Amino acid sequence: MATDRAQLGPMLPKFPAVPPKSTNPSTVLVSLLLYIFAGYWIIPDPLFLLVLIGILFFHEAGHWLAMRFYNYQDTTIFFIPFLGAMVTGSKRTLSEKQSALIILAGPLPGFFMGWLLLKLGSTDPLVPNHSISVMQIGWLMFILNGLNLFPVYPLDGGQLLNRVYLGEEGKWSSFFIILSCLLMGAIALYFSYYFLLIIPIWVAWRQRRNKLYEKIESVIEEKGIDIDFDYNELPDNSYWELRDILIDLHPAFQTISKERDNYHSKESTIQYTIAHFLKRSLIQDLSILKKLGLALLWALLLYACIPVILQLTNLYS
Repeated sequence: MATDRAQLGPMLPKFPAVPPKSTNPSTVLVSLLLYIFAGYWIIPDPLFLLVLIGILFFHEAGHWLAMRFYNYQDTTIFFIPFLGAMVTGSKRTLSEKQSALIILAGPLPGFFMGWLLLKLGSTDPLVPNHSISVMQIGWLMFILNGLNLFPVYPLDGGQLLNRVYLGEEGKWSSFFIILSCLLMGAIALYFSYYFLLIIPIWVAWRQRRNKLYEKIESVIEEKGIDIDFDYNELPDNSYWELRDILIDLHPAFQTISKERDNYHSKESTIQYTIAHFLKRSLIQDLSILKKLGLALLWALLLYACIPVILQLTNLYS
């Protein structure tokens, strides 16, 4: 090993980590403008579109606040044209308990706020010459957040099932995600909501990427490289060994030299990819009893939601 290192020449320190970032207002604004532009093409009603955006923001703000409470880094809210909105963030050590609370922090407040507006809201129009009322906003909040609890990936209910009950890895998790993609694709084709095909395509791309990452992780394990570190604690030599593995296996890096005396123009991307393998570990801190209790709560929420959705379906059919 010492001879190999000598042949590679001097070794620079690992590439500095990119400082953690919080929500970038310009990113949120640009994604919001794109969402409005795309949304107005489908729903040419400015007031209804603003109400929908408010409901989505209320939902995602719950996820964002929970992530910030549990010290997630790189937290960002952004809107996805035609589909909705989402929050992203990163943390090296995750737990089932924290994950469940973060996932439920989106749909639960909106679900109960919708229920409250239905009980207390008026049917009088908010704006003259427009049909939308407080009660209709309640219906919309109740339904959108209720649907989000359904166990279909990547809805919140699907993410809850995948992380807390399936552990995010293994054959059962992969089978569930593939089944969700097929279901979403079938719904998109049956109802001619072709924009929904973006979801299974995106999930399939992520699954393909995860397969590559699993292969890389298996090589890391075979070589006995310790990756139980925060990036700032990762030894310099381990960084360069992980970098070599990425160059061997990752299509985006295979033209990069393995010399260790110079940083490549893609070094920040390499650093970010290496950091990915150091960040994720899931702590199983929910007992079977607590998981059963969580499942019962989840089932009760779905039980409350399904009759309302069926009622509206019959009303507008």
